[in-house]
Amino acid sequence: MTDNTLKTGTCPKCSSNEVYTDKELVKRGERMQLVVSSWKWFFLDTYICLTCGHFEEHIRETELRDEKTIEKVKETWDKVR
Repeated sequence: MTDNTLKTGTCPKCSSNEVYTDKELVKRGERMQLVVSSWKWFFLDTYICLTCGHFEEHIRETELRDEKTIEKVKETWDKVR
């Protein structure tokens, strides 16, 4: 399966390679996290194409291994069908 995201370094919208991320920066503020419940959240890495302005936010892969948070999402969020 081909990864059609900015994480590859190429924009899936305009094919530019002017893609930047805050992945290695210290996360601060509400925009850097996705709240799941009062005590559970995911930290986000943001990617942006400086050619067309397309941006994406991705949950860190290490965060996707937190079984308790994953179960909380499954309990409270609606699955897209």
